[in-house]
Parts: sequence; structure tokens; C-alpha cells
Amino acid sequence: MNKIAVTVILVLTLAVPVAVAQPHASLLPELCRETYLFEVIRHLYRWHLDESDAEKIVGKPKIAFWVRDCTPKLDPGDRSQFGEIIIPALKIKVTVKKADYVISEIGLTVKDDTFKIINVARSGIADNSEGYKVVHFSYTAIRDYGHRTRMQARFPDEALLVRLRQAARERIQEHWVELEAAGLKPGRRSLAELRQQDQVLHLAPLSEVASEAWLFWETGRMLIHFASDIDIENPAIWDHDELAVELFDIDEQTVVSLDEVAGSNAYITRDQVGRTLFNCIVLGRRLIVPHGKE
Repeated sequence: MNKIAVTVILVLTLAVPVAVAQPHASLLPELCRETYLFEVIRHLYRWHLDESDAEKIVGKPKIAFWVRDCTPKLDPGDRSQFGEIIIPALKIKVTVKKADYVISEIGLTVKDDTFKIINVARSGIADNSEGYKVVHFSYTAIRDYGHRTRMQARFPDEALLVRLRQAARERIQEHWVELEAAGLKPGRRSLAELRQQDQVLHLAPLSEVASEAWLFWETGRMLIHFASDIDIENPAIWDHDELAVELFDIDEQTVVSLDEVAGSNAYITRDQVGRTLFNCIVLGRRLIVPHGKE
């Protein structure tokens, strides 16, 4: 399968559902479990929340979670399930998916063991809890869990790490070919010059509830995002080239607000850069690939 086809599959499968079909009552107990929702909170704690968010819920005795099935009408044979989790006190909506389908073109079965986050939004949030199951947890328990686990980190094993580096190397090579075709900007080092140095990398911890990984390529001053509809730790990704690799040049693609570049998805905000660098550098693992070693 070519990379254009892979990109199309990823865009389609990662899309947030808009039409709701008959509910899967069986998914609600899983989504409402304390252990699952607290992992969602930990992901938000690391990747989305800041001090102003924390101030919204400080001192509240209970924090409400609105949970519902939002599985759309899917193609025949696609048994994937979608859920929505709203935390009204934070004005955050999290869309999750448990994949269960077959990519017939390559004979690949995609099936998740748990729901994975596919989108986090701060808009389009329901005004009331009608149609949702409402569960509450104490603010103290949520705060203590987030604080207690804030430095916990789990990283890819060596086999996955080698494959991530290879995927990043191939995407970076493609990117530099595109840059050279457009003409390098003054002062920018060429890829050949960068390759004459040791490569310094910082890998963020893996999320338990999102199929993604982040890498900061310090030598090239780039953030690299890996994502897939298949669990990123599933070897099937590599057998069938089902991984999306996105590059962000922190010098050229950082803006204060996405309103500056409305309509483009080629930029990342300064807040996002700061959070990602924190996860990669402070919580992450530093790797050095010596010059000449691929």
C-alpha cells in the first residue's frame, strides 16, 4: 500500500464521529471505570491542562464526568466503538475509540483492547447531561492521583524504539527533499550537515490511553509526532506501514495562536510546544545516536 492510501485510511479512521447510531450499552461500564477515567485525567494533566484549568476545580467536593456512546453508523463489518467523555468543570470533551475492523486490502485486523483518545476539544460541548451517564469522583482523589503519578513514565522497548527512529529518519529525508525543492531558507543547515553531528533525541513517555508517541529531535530542532489507529505498540503497524509521522519545525511552525494561520494544520502553538518539550525533556528519555550510526 502506498503512503497516500495509508494517509487516507488514517484520516478516515481517526475522524471524530458526528452521527450517533444505536448505543452500545456494554461500553459504558468500561468508560465509567475509575481506573480508566483517572488515566484519561493523567493524559490531560500531561498534555492539555495548565494552571488556569486547575483553578477551575480547586476546592470542589466532586468532579462530574458525562459519558456516552457516540458510535456512528459504520461500514458493514466495522464493529468499532466510539465514546465521549465531557468534564464540564474543565470545559473539555474527550472522544475515544476502540477499533475493531478489518482492512481488507491488506488483510489486517485492527482490534484494540481498550478505548484510545482520538480527540480533545474545548468547544462543541453539550450544555447539559441529557443523554449521558453521569459519574462523580472526589476532587481530592483526582488531584492526588495526578500528583502521585505525575512523574511515572513508560517508554517503548528497544525494538519499537529502533522502528520509531527509522520511521522518523525516512520522514525527515522526505521533508528535506521537499525543502530543497522549494529552496532552503538562508541560514538553515542542510540535512547533510546535520548528519555530520551526533543526533540528540528526547523521547516522551507513552500514554496508556492514546496511540501516539512524541520525540524531540534536538539536533534538528524538530518535534516528531507518531500516531496510528492501530495500537502503536502493535507490530502490525510495521508490517503494513500503518503509522503517520508528522514533523513540526519549532522555529518555523510555532505560533501563539492558531488564529494566525486559520485553516492550516501545519502549525503548533507555543503552549503545545512547551508541554511537548516538558514531556520529552523533563519526563522523557534522552538518547544520543553517534555520528555515522543510523
